[in-house]
Amino acid sequence: MDASRGSQSLRNETGRIQRLDAAGARELVARFARPFAPDDPRTGPSDADSIAAAAHGWLALDRSHVGHTPDVVGQAMTHLYLHGLLRLPLSVARELAEHRGHLYLDALTAITDAVAAELGRHHPGGLSLNHLRRLSPAAARALGGHGGELSLDRLATLDAAAAVGLARHANDLHLDGLRRLDPAAAAALAQHRGNLFLGGLARVPPRLAIHLARHRGHLHLHGVRRLADDAVAAFGTRSGHLCLNHLERLTPRQARHLARHTGALHLDALPVDDTVAENLGHHVGALIIRAADDVPLPRLRQLLRHRGPIQFTGLAQIDEPRATLLAAQPAVRGIEGLAGLFLDVTTITPGVAAILATHRAGGLALTGLRRLSADVAREIVRHPFLALDRVESLTDDVAAIVSLHAGTLLSLRGLRDVSGAGLARLQRNPSIELPRRLLAHAA
Repeated sequence: MDASRGSQSLRNETGRIQRLDAAGARELVARFARPFAPDDPRTGPSDADSIAAAAHGWLALDRSHVGHTPDVVGQAMTHLYLHGLLRLPLSVARELAEHRGHLYLDALTAITDAVAAELGRHHPGGLSLNHLRRLSPAAARALGGHGGELSLDRLATLDAAAAVGLARHANDLHLDGLRRLDPAAAAALAQHRGNLFLGGLARVPPRLAIHLARHRGHLHLHGVRRLADDAVAAFGTRSGHLCLNHLERLTPRQARHLARHTGALHLDALPVDDTVAENLGHHVGALIIRAADDVPLPRLRQLLRHRGPIQFTGLAQIDEPRATLLAAQPAVRGIEGLAGLFLDVTTITPGVAAILATHRAGGLALTGLRRLSADVAREIVRHPFLALDRVESLTDDVAAIVSLHAGTLLSLRGLRDVSGAGLARLQRNPSIELPRRLLAHAA
């Protein structure tokens, strides 16, 4: 069964339900207790990057095609999209809590503490309550015990008592509706052990930054465009994943502070001048940063001093001089994961492919490449840890070339179109990772 079609029909069918009693909820949960067979490489878990697994467990930074979306049926569960439910009686909540997949209840504007206690038992799938406007401390504490992803993206305010309850949660916690957060609530959320999404905060004053910098999971602050010096200094003390995807400006002083941060650092929108490049070249951990096709060679050289995996977003194509610099990325040991190179290039020449294939600092992922010619394939498959997960089709001659890969891993998780003969060639090479959909059809 095609996963995307299965998901859409499930979404439409369950989304039409406007009323449920306990018996109907029990029947619904029983009906969807078994998983759909996955039929799309995009349904893989977001942290199961193949390059990462071969490179000491470092997680992929390419978010363009792998990971959770609400429109995709998961690998081991089905999702219930109950967007039509405006009321959730306690007896119905008790039955729905037995469902093993993601539970979408995004039309509910309020829930009682007793209903929250039942929903807090739900696991292992996620729980979305993206229309709730407020949450009592008791309800927050109950939902904080939920065993999967928890999304409360319409909460406009969160007091300290409710924040303490939610801080019990140990998985992804989405609070992207918060436009402001007081220091006491921030201090409580800093104790949260999962990944924390606060994308609605446009301002993070220093007092908030000091607390949030202590958070141990992934911290997503996608709404922040500017930060005060003291706030950047606080984040510079942080050790852990930090997403500032819309940060538009760093002064030289701020760049020096932020370079002290260790762990994954997302700066997708930040214009990189010489000062920023010089300072971030001292950063340790994964770095995601934007670079144009014509990024000056000295600036690129500075960034490549960075110790850890690096992803350049915005690079559509690269010439041979820049490819030579990228391929010379030094390997780094003694930190979490090896170095690695992630490029969003959409086209490369055989000459550039030959240069990139000499890269040995870790994995090489060409996250924007959709087509693979024979000449490019012949060169690029010389890389030992290679991800070409956006390539969707291979001709027989290209499949034959790719099948000769002699490295540790070549990932083709996005492959959809290949002949039976081409697929058979690829399958004979144990280093090549293929989509489950193709393997299931071949069997």
